[in-house]
Amino acid sequence: MIIYQAENIGKSYEYKSNSHENWVVSPHIHEYSELAFTKEGVSTIYVDGVKHLVPKNHLIFIRPNQIHEYSDETASTLRCAVFSNDFIPIFYSEMISMELKSPVVDFSDNPSLLNELDVTSPQERIKICGLLNLICNTVLQRGEPVPLCTSLQRSNAFHQIIEYISSNFKEDITLFDLSKRLGYHEKYLSSALHSLTGMNFRKFLSSYRIDYAKSLLRNDVSDQLSMSDVAMQCGFSSISTFNRMFLSLCGTTPSEYKKRKLQNR
Repeated sequence: MIIYQAENIGKSYEYKSNSHENWVVSPHIHEYSELAFTKEGVSTIYVDGVKHLVPKNHLIFIRPNQIHEYSDETASTLRCAVFSNDFIPIFYSEMISMELKSPVVDFSDNPSLLNELDVTSPQERIKICGLLNLICNTVLQRGEPVPLCTSLQRSNAFHQIIEYISSNFKEDITLFDLSKRLGYHEKYLSSALHSLTGMNFRKFLSSYRIDYAKSLLRNDVSDQLSMSDVAMQCGFSSISTFNRMFLSLCGTTPSEYKKRKLQNR
């Protein structure tokens, strides 16, 4: 389930930063820039479906509106910083029409920049602004910027799709409803969604609902929810449709999935 992080949008000079060990975060998207650098081990991070290994003293830069997730496939300690784009105005303006061919950048010859950011308080906004711009300058020099491809230029429409689905997936929504709400033609929205996910609207909506169902089943340790309850909470109109889609996307039935997850606790 891809989450649209509405909390990471629209504020001025907002900076959030934390260290994590063997961090796991589900696929998500937001309008802020994000960087993560590995302090120990090797971090595994997926960006727009591409797997990146980020060794110690290396950094990955994640552009606004890119789908990304953190995995514990490899052991690591990392620092993740999410920040509004007004911290890096020149870099941000240049990157609007560019992407990084090599988003993983080696800072082994100058780890002090990363180390300094690691120990700087979020309240020291002027210092953070300076550090971020120095880091982004290195990213621009070493990241091999190339013109942004057409599919990524559609990411603005895509994050609006994610926001709409995340707020309305429990309802009987259609691509027509989405086009009316967002003011885009149905064919454009369908093309934007397919170019970034490989799925049409109906399949993506079903995938989102099934991911939500999996989270309900994993957390229902007291066995209070019936499968009909789960199906209804996820926006499916019938238990048969829910079972069929779950089996199609997960290769198992909802009951078998829940039983296996509870046994592995």
